[in-house]
Order: sequence, then C-alpha cells, then structure tokens
Amino acid sequence: MKKGLIVGCLAVLAVGMISLSSAFAEQEVNVEVKNGPAGAVRPDLDKATVELSIPAIRDGSAHIRLRSPEKKFVSTDFPWVEGTELIDSTVAIRDGKASFQYMFPIRGEYPLSVEWFDENGHPEGSRQFAVTIEENPKEVQNALIFMAMLAFFGLLAGFGLSRRRRGIHAA
Repeated sequence: MKKGLIVGCLAVLAVGMISLSSAFAEQEVNVEVKNGPAGAVRPDLDKATVELSIPAIRDGSAHIRLRSPEKKFVSTDFPWVEGTELIDSTVAIRDGKASFQYMFPIRGEYPLSVEWFDENGHPEGSRQFAVTIEENPKEVQNALIFMAMLAFFGLLAGFGLSRRRRGIHAA
C-alpha cells in the first residue's frame, strides 16, 4: 500500500514538473511593439517596430502571420481592412530576436501567429499573440468636441424653433 502511494505521488510530481517546464519554456517567447521615444503606437500615424524575442533559437527564421482586428459592433474609420490578413512573411532570427516594422491601419487587437525554425529549417515551435493598438487620443478628443458641437447646435435650434412656435400660437 505504501509503495503504491509513493509511486503514485512520484508520478503526479513528475507530470507536474514536465507540464510546468513546458509552460515556462513557452513563456520565454514574447512580442513587444515599440514606437521609439514617442510612446504609444497610434493607428495609421506611427510606424511601429514589432520585436519578437525567441531565446531558444540563436539563428533561424520565423514565419509570421498578422491579421487585422475582426469587425465589431462599432466599426472603425477604415472598415474594409477589418478581418483581413495583413502580413504573411518570414523574417530572420539573429541572436534570439526578430523584428519588422509595420504601420498598423486601425485600432484593436491584432492576432499574430508566429512559427519559428532553427538554422536548418526544422520547426521548433509556434505561438499565438494578441497585439493591441489603442485609438489615437486626438481622434477621440476631436470626436467628443464634434458631438458636443452637434448637441449645442441641436439645443440652440430646438430652443429657437420652440420660441418661435410659442409666438405663433400666442397670437
């Protein structure tokens, strides 16, 4: 009985260690979107550098596929791009890093699929990422100003028309 319990505990411990080691190995691969010293990337304005970090591969290649965000309830200002494939390319990995530049056309969450290969072209792994691009703050500010102006002119027109109507019915 004790022997079976010990073997069972060791088996559970071994399975746990194997699953944890594979989870940690996958977490080493990451993606970072940079826009130099300016800060956040603005859609359709800034050329961003997308940097992939793949420490397991010293020299090799990475096949990348980037899709635009899917169409949501509220569309963007560039609707025919939504849900399309934007990049299907291969980039070189040097010293565990691969990078490319791209100008993201719209705001949203871009699915990025990466498959990496060693120097001999043998597949070593793959991973899915989500690259999030926020809306341009100036566009949000301009939209709020526009809506405030529409509301102001609507109230002004309503006030003027109702005042005129009162004058007609009073006589």
